[in-house]
Amino acid sequence: MMINRFLKVFVFMWLLGFSAPVFAQNCAVQAEAIVKLRKPPFGSYNVWDSVYGEIGTDERFKDGVVMPDGHILAVGERSTPESGDRKSLVFVEIGRNGRVKREVQHDIPAGADVVRALARGQGFLVLANITPVRGRAYIWMGFFDIAGEKLSEKTLKGGKAALRAHDIELSRSGKSYILAVSSVLAGGDVPGSSVVYRLNLKGDVVSDRGFVIGAENAMQDLHVLESGDVLAVGVIDNVVGRKTGWAMRLSEDLRMIWQKPYPRGAAAEFAKVYPLGEGQAVAVGTALPEGSGNRAGWVMAFDENSGEVVWQRYFTGGLHLDGRDVLVNEDRMISVLMDGEVSEGSDEEEHVRLFTLNPRGVLFNGDAFFNGAGVDAFHFLQSPHRERVIFGETRVVHQIQDAEKMAEKAFGGAAGPDGEGNDGIERVPSREGWVIAAPRVESYEDPCKPVQREFP
Repeated sequence: MMINRFLKVFVFMWLLGFSAPVFAQNCAVQAEAIVKLRKPPFGSYNVWDSVYGEIGTDERFKDGVVMPDGHILAVGERSTPESGDRKSLVFVEIGRNGRVKREVQHDIPAGADVVRALARGQGFLVLANITPVRGRAYIWMGFFDIAGEKLSEKTLKGGKAALRAHDIELSRSGKSYILAVSSVLAGGDVPGSSVVYRLNLKGDVVSDRGFVIGAENAMQDLHVLESGDVLAVGVIDNVVGRKTGWAMRLSEDLRMIWQKPYPRGAAAEFAKVYPLGEGQAVAVGTALPEGSGNRAGWVMAFDENSGEVVWQRYFTGGLHLDGRDVLVNEDRMISVLMDGEVSEGSDEEEHVRLFTLNPRGVLFNGDAFFNGAGVDAFHFLQSPHRERVIFGETRVVHQIQDAEKMAEKAFGGAAGPDGEGNDGIERVPSREGWVIAAPRVESYEDPCKPVQREFP
């Protein structure tokens, strides 16, 4: 059934790139709501942004880490039309004002797609999926010092199975990593399943646990709790083969404590999860309505101990919206990153959305960020100054003056249609890495939080 049929409460909000607090003093939790987004007329304020790339190459930033000096290290890929499926790994240090300080580039195996960057001591690791021309897909991990120099690398292969990594996190003890992987047997009828690996700090496999439960499933994100337990979210096929949001809690030794599917519309999945405090967590993802309509960004708060839904919100509009990432600050204010994709027939420009909600799911504001001919966002993090730093890519067109054509134009040459031809300017489309720092979330004192009073 369609989203607007299974929701008990329908809220229709018109947003012009931002929203004033709604029901800010209402302490009742609104269980379910749809937020209809209006086309934003202008981009939102940002602290700084940085576009990085070269003419003739394509760059995209997939993730980043905060360096000890507070600078941001953007981690991404670079490719050229001549390189085919071979990409280079690129690190770009960005200073407080958004200016690029330095770049480091490394060769990585052909067919690589960067998945995550994770800080580790005085360095970081990069996780990537490798899809070779021949053979089965496998996983690559590179270990780097803070200057970006490679210290070592590891590969993880699955024998007869193709492996695809989704996330890697440091364990609560700090002495191992936890890696979420999808495993698919080649040429068989066995559905793909999740495998969680425990690795030592060198990247060697210590143990693994598979979750073969009779249905295609994938853990797409992990978060280690203070107890050492692990929250995992992702996607699972239901009994009729539809993609369904999926969440679970694992013990510190990676045994399943509980797991729950969350079917929504024609298809749904979770991309990220983050603890919300007070025994709750919040997950973000995407839900597709039955029949027609754009994909909706999905935000759901749930109980960490049972998986029971506390509240959920759906964001819809002129774009397809995909929930990409979520953060929660010390005030329990929730930041949600959504990537917008232009739908057929839409007159909107492609843009990225950043929403701020309070712990009860009340929407405080919604920012929209534009650049070039379109943008994609993959991850975000909180800087030491509490700015929300988004990593992605932007599509731009470089305009290059051609001296010979300029001379021809000066002697009567005419420009072709749409500015092309003999106008002295060559237009070269390119993808560039894009990093943008959105303002910090203002301090928030929850008016619904119980106050303890002392009496004389």
